[in-house]
Amino acid sequence: MDSLDHMLTDPLELGPCGDGHGTRIMEDCLLGDTRVSLPEDLLEDPEIFFDVVSLSTWQEVLSDSQREHLQQFLPHFPEDTIEQQNQLILALFSGENFRFGNPLHIAQKLFRDGHFNPEVVKYRQLCFKSQYKRYLSSQQQYFHRLLKQILASRSDLLEMARRSGPALSLRQKRPSPSRTPEEREWRTQQRYLKVLREVKEECGDTALSSDEEGE
Repeated sequence: MDSLDHMLTDPLELGPCGDGHGTRIMEDCLLGDTRVSLPEDLLEDPEIFFDVVSLSTWQEVLSDSQREHLQQFLPHFPEDTIEQQNQLILALFSGENFRFGNPLHIAQKLFRDGHFNPEVVKYRQLCFKSQYKRYLSSQQQYFHRLLKQILASRSDLLEMARRSGPALSLRQKRPSPSRTPEEREWRTQQRYLKVLREVKEECGDTALSSDEEGE
């Protein structure tokens, strides 16, 4: 069991409560894959939370190995990493704003609002899975419509190629008067078969049509 597991699972010294019976209301929290029970007062009262999660706790309560373990999650700097990490820790516990707020203040609000409650975590995961399924379904519908549009467009081109013959392509020279009707029909048929093969390649269809079999 590593240092973080010890910090999350070691029993708390709760001491007596105001009612004299030494009982506290505990609340389960799911932190990653670790489930812990924390006092409700710690989660809901910012004053108690920051009395516990404080610079004095970091310096006087945590062991060297625990501090070293937690420092692994801090940013690493190209020079003077330890010194800059120490400055970062001081800024963190002093409540300094890190562009998007102070991480400890954000964490306290998440604990207070029940963000880490196991049932809330489970519901959030189910919502994410449901949203992802809807996303996949919408993507499938989009590509299905797109494929239908492509096939319809290529079908129109095929029909135009059959009806218009070689004159359909602007880059192709007009057939010379010396060509016979049989030659023009042959060239039209070749153009039609070429377009048909392109459509089949896009759709992954390897079967031969009756026109291709007679080619």
